[in-house]
Amino acid sequence: MYSKKLEDISFNPSGLLQNLLSKQYDLVSEQFIKILEHFDQNTYLELTNDSRYFVNAFVKNFLYIFTQSDYLISDRYVGRFIQFNLTISNLVAISDFKTTDPYLEILKYQAHNYAKILTLCSARNSFKYQRRDFFDASPELANLWYSCYLEIYRTGLVNRIVYQNLREHLTYEDGRLTDFYKIDDLYFGATYIDGDSDRFLKSKVNQSIQKSNLIKNLVISNQPNPRKVAIISGFWFPEHSVYRILYDCVASLKDDYELTLIHIGDQQLGIDRQNFQDIRYLNLQNDQFDISSIQDNDFNVIYFPDIGMSSESILLSNLRMAPIQICGLGHPVSTFGSEIDYFISGADAEVTRNAEVNYSERLVLLNGLGAVNNHPNYQPKQSLDIKTLRDATDGKSQFIINCPWYAQKVNYPLLILLKKIVQDSKRPVLFRFFSGGGLTRKNDFLPFVHEITQLLGAENVKVYPYIPYTEYMTIMEEGDICLDSYHFGGFNVIVDSLFIQKPTVVFEGKRWYSRAGARLMKKLGLGDLVAKNPTEYTQLSLKLINNHDFLWEMQERVRQIDLNGLIFQSSNGQYFKKAIDFLIQNHEYLKSDRSRKPIRIS
Repeated sequence: MYSKKLEDISFNPSGLLQNLLSKQYDLVSEQFIKILEHFDQNTYLELTNDSRYFVNAFVKNFLYIFTQSDYLISDRYVGRFIQFNLTISNLVAISDFKTTDPYLEILKYQAHNYAKILTLCSARNSFKYQRRDFFDASPELANLWYSCYLEIYRTGLVNRIVYQNLREHLTYEDGRLTDFYKIDDLYFGATYIDGDSDRFLKSKVNQSIQKSNLIKNLVISNQPNPRKVAIISGFWFPEHSVYRILYDCVASLKDDYELTLIHIGDQQLGIDRQNFQDIRYLNLQNDQFDISSIQDNDFNVIYFPDIGMSSESILLSNLRMAPIQICGLGHPVSTFGSEIDYFISGADAEVTRNAEVNYSERLVLLNGLGAVNNHPNYQPKQSLDIKTLRDATDGKSQFIINCPWYAQKVNYPLLILLKKIVQDSKRPVLFRFFSGGGLTRKNDFLPFVHEITQLLGAENVKVYPYIPYTEYMTIMEEGDICLDSYHFGGFNVIVDSLFIQKPTVVFEGKRWYSRAGARLMKKLGLGDLVAKNPTEYTQLSLKLINNHDFLWEMQERVRQIDLNGLIFQSSNGQYFKKAIDFLIQNHEYLKSDRSRKPIRIS
């Protein structure tokens, strides 16, 4: 959760030192853990002078005492300290100490240093080490550290050192790397770290799950009814991006199939119950996975709109619960080795020759993009003619550029492109980053803001924490243009931008998540704003900023688009139903078919 100021937290440096000198090491550990838990659970959006003093004082005392050779950590605290790896890294980053590198150098020559090094060694460090040495010392603790190290993807990819370290970490090979912590962060985060290497980690996670007692001890009894289809998601509510692009697909099944929604995770969410004959709930709590609601089922098809955004979806995708199991575009990345048979996508946004590289599932291609855009739940507040728009833009002191990118989509190479835009722009620019809900944990927010402002200049940057959708869209309307992210692009955010009539520059890549937006732009006659490489991305952005005629031309072109007629068409869901019909009718044959070529539905 977010917090504004430090409250109900204090520590006594003299008391800590006294406990250290009297060898009451467990008391020292407990005092550290209490304070670290506070910063783990409360994310600060700003630091007052008093708060900054507190952070600096705590970090100074923590690092000094933690690296004392006579301070010994009891075994029962070791795992907890390693789990605080990111919290400590973030706390040091927002202090004036910045990194733990000097303290790691001190520890390198100490006895009993293993747990301390794993606690302090994060992707922000330039400290040199061999991962294999960590696994040699204790595979169990090294496995825990490996997972905790990757958690920084949400806030750290904007930093050059973090970006490089995470990409190296992702591909580390070791036969002892078999157990994983917080699998949702690993599974989800891997693609944002490196879309070419995510399959290595995801396949390892799947193998670990499939061999685990948690999965081995689960027995599923399935008596398939041809008309029964289950939808498994934790995000089936109108505000979520998963729902926004796949609602009409699921709704297309309601007349011919009996639909059951299996809601995973938080039961307090306002899920949309329409179209479902039955609603069931399933949750993972304290490593207890109660699947009694689906253990005896009659589903013929199970469809996951998204896999990878929750631990439950990852675990369930590694179970055989029904004869036919399918994944959708809610999180548009292959599972790379789970029990999913098919991945339903769109022919216009896939490079079909890469299907076997990009997916472990059999790819099923619908006409179009594979998703159906719903109408944004927002009423635009600005309805201006082109002359008024010109006057408003010319009168601004800064050219406002919307960057509606979840924090994990912002990476160091992308920021270098934005820096080029700042340097070559003829006008002052302001990048507005909408970080979404990605920075609400472990004090991720302030380190993220610090890195971006350091690179682009504080005068050129405004970073928003999570804000409600209506507020987000209202602020977006103040912008002049929008830029899409890369290598993981957006889709709903592009629709949002076009809906409020903002010219949008899109970077076309080689997978659905970096192609769907570009293909949509081309379909709408906006191919002039699609970049194929980094140079084109900066050139197009600068052309919109520096060339008024080009900006007005693009604004007018966006204003003339009939979005209702071209993309807000629920009838497009018919192709999804055709795909489900086809897969049910032909699944037995397809199971024996050795071909991995995409299946085309039209």
